[in-house]
Amino acid sequence: MKYRKDEILEMLISSYKFQAEFDSGVKSGMSLNYETTILEWMDICDLLMPTKLAKYFHKYFQLNRPLAELECLLKNFEKNTISDFCEYISEHAERQKIVSITLLRQKCETASIFRRLKQNLSKQVAYATELKPSSKVNDFFLKSDGVLFEEVNRIAPGTLSEFEYRANKLVLTGQTVILLSAFFAYVFWAIWFFHWLLILPIAIGIALYQIGMKKEPEKLSLGGFEDFRELIYGMKEKLEKVST
Repeated sequence: MKYRKDEILEMLISSYKFQAEFDSGVKSGMSLNYETTILEWMDICDLLMPTKLAKYFHKYFQLNRPLAELECLLKNFEKNTISDFCEYISEHAERQKIVSITLLRQKCETASIFRRLKQNLSKQVAYATELKPSSKVNDFFLKSDGVLFEEVNRIAPGTLSEFEYRANKLVLTGQTVILLSAFFAYVFWAIWFFHWLLILPIAIGIALYQIGMKKEPEKLSLGGFEDFRELIYGMKEKLEKVST
């Protein structure tokens, strides 16, 4: 079974929203549609260069086509649009099969989706084998560095499309210290001379940032899902819409 063209677009929009919330290099408040050129898309989302981007999507969608085809499509970034990209992927990418599991003589689609998601995650992070329906989405997300979003988006595009993130005070303080220290160190060096003590505040800022990253953010919401049971039901709803 293949993806629909509009599903690929939904994937890209969800990815953009995800990036805009967590990556300061991504332009917020923008929109992606079929008319958006590849160049505009790359600029808005701060994406890799065409060759590396083609390799990423070729592997992500497990395309059974020459890599050069996708490279050519993306390198012609001023002419080609997101519509061309979505059409190419929808023609050549195969959706992963969700094999039904029978429990108590009844087919259980949610159990099938959970098994598929868990299998995909386990290939990339070892601790995914310990996942349970009651496992907290946020806890796993903070450990997996975006892997959860990628796999959910691949199985049921658009399930995770709303995000809220606010870093804790240690992270924010660390970032501020790093920026201010780097600025004053540069000014001091340019006007007078360099001294190793100029690096000390930067090191302190980095330490504060790293400590803060190990702690819970002040706010984090991934589609409003609390645990994997809720997430799986959300994925099920998305897949049911595709099949109708």
